[in-house]
Amino acid sequence: MEQVKTLEKTFELGNKLEPERKMQLARALGLQPRQIAIWFQNRRARWKTKQLEKDYDTLKLKFDALKAENDRLQTHNEKLQAEVINLTIFSRS
Repeated sequence: MEQVKTLEKTFELGNKLEPERKMQLARALGLQPRQIAIWFQNRRARWKTKQLEKDYDTLKLKFDALKAENDRLQTHNEKLQAEVINLTIFSRS
């Protein structure tokens, strides 16, 4: 548990490790440098996935708002076109 906490704190400071820092962490945690490198690689992959999910959610909200505005404008446009047609017909008679 302590190892994971230390790795998470280190990840928060920077999601890439310099070789020297990787060696220090490996010694401090009693792990192989390769284990540290793999942990960081896996953690970056999880972080990237979460970022993509957040970005998707943000874009979806924006899209939904724009679609609603577009639908509103299209309805308004159709009403105006109907008015123009009615005025054109009325002015001919």
